[in-house]
Amino acid sequence: MVTPEAHEEARGCIRVILVALCVRMVGAWLLGEGAPFGPDGTGAEAAVHLGGHPYPLHIVGLQAIGGDARALSMLCGSFNCGLLWFWGRRVGLGGAGGWLAVSLPLAVLPGVLAAGDAPALTLVLLGAVMSTFGGASAVVGGIVASASVAVKPIALPAMVLLLANPISLVGAGGGLLLFRGFTRPLWSPMPEGGLLGSWWVSTEGGIPDLWVAWLSEGLWRLVDAPGWSLCSLFFLACLAALLGVREPKLRMAGIATLGAAVVVAALFGSRLELRYLSAVFVVALPFVGLMLRHGRWMAVITIVGLWPTAALLSQLGTARAALDPQAVVPDLPVIAFPVVEVRPIFDSCSTEGATRLRNLALQLAEVAPPGSTIITDALPDGREGELFWPLRVMRPDLKVSVR
Repeated sequence: MVTPEAHEEARGCIRVILVALCVRMVGAWLLGEGAPFGPDGTGAEAAVHLGGHPYPLHIVGLQAIGGDARALSMLCGSFNCGLLWFWGRRVGLGGAGGWLAVSLPLAVLPGVLAAGDAPALTLVLLGAVMSTFGGASAVVGGIVASASVAVKPIALPAMVLLLANPISLVGAGGGLLLFRGFTRPLWSPMPEGGLLGSWWVSTEGGIPDLWVAWLSEGLWRLVDAPGWSLCSLFFLACLAALLGVREPKLRMAGIATLGAAVVVAALFGSRLELRYLSAVFVVALPFVGLMLRHGRWMAVITIVGLWPTAALLSQLGTARAALDPQAVVPDLPVIAFPVVEVRPIFDSCSTEGATRLRNLALQLAEVAPPGSTIITDALPDGREGELFWPLRVMRPDLKVSVR
């Protein structure tokens, strides 16, 4: 029999998910419509029809919802807030972390991009929730969390939550052995292969010689992060875990969120993109939430957290309107403070004239003679795929070439 307490838990979780979904829908609207906006969004959507994607579970998720990468991110990003709320309640930290994830910038950004970041985190959080039930469920939860690397390895640092129930690490270890091919850039780096070949970016593909200096550099990256990112919350989460958590295993998980963030920052060095920290940022929030147990404070912080998020997305939308003029971006006043350096974010998610290339692909698909070859100039990071991938889906008879 379902207890009244279980009904209340379900209502609370659904409430968090629905508010988070509203925030992400508005965020996606601020970024506008056009070519898929997100790392590898166009390639992932094309892989639904063509196959061959390096992260197959992301494609399975896309197939389940009809191939829209941004829609999958919005759904998973919203569900993640509910999972985080539920995990926090299960381990005694309360649901404040889930509410913080509803509105803070690094928690919202993955949920409005056409990317695998949010779906990968969903598997980690689902595994973490399963681990709270103990026994076989904890081991299975570890396996589920490890499967996130087959969606996108970006959520791997978030697995520090499994430290709260170490038996789940048995499943996670076994799962990572099974999925070890997706983590090869970490344990068998290929420096010439870009991010798909090596994650040891700051040391040019090699293992660091001076670990203390390497980690110190990562720590400095967090300290020096832009204010809008709220990376200072990593330190607050660590402090809250040290002072406010009595359970040793749970305290270790909280401290490990800062450690994981430092390692990620150290790995990528000067090429660190803040979205690489988003997964571990999200799982640090339940520990930050220890200081916000009162419902009124949760509501206030959730609303206040929308300000830097709106600044990020409105400034990014304005940059997209200027650099990709055929994209349909709402003409709204820009929130100019805090100032966000949006050009690097845009470059990692799209390219100049991306929607024009998508529209050109539609035109060529209609008029190109059968078996003809389409030639275009190479673009940074393979962004000519904005033209080629949709064209290959619509006209598999055509040949494509880069000069």
